[in-house]
Amino acid sequence: MLVPFALGACAQFQHNPDAGDPENDQMTNRPVNDVVQCLEQEAKKHDTKVTTSPIPQGTMLDFGDSNIVKVRTDNGGTTYRYYAGKRHMSNMWIEGASKTCAP
Repeated sequence: MLVPFALGACAQFQHNPDAGDPENDQMTNRPVNDVVQCLEQEAKKHDTKVTTSPIPQGTMLDFGDSNIVKVRTDNGGTTYRYYAGKRHMSNMWIEGASKTCAP
């Protein structure tokens, strides 16, 4: 009887939008550092704490509550990937930040 429960738990995890698929994945011609600086400025405007960490060929920005943006050099351009976490009124701006910072 434990097997159906375990399979059900796996199925629930796979349908979880926080399981690793990006909500927003796009290319831009802006350099990685420009996009990162723009995101940091937007976070300051919205009074949001952000932590940056280096990743291969770029930077990861952690806005808390599992809201992550990864910006990296990829095939001659810059890839912007937003991984949505818990959404609150105070962090909804992150979802649309690509329009400002990575057009």
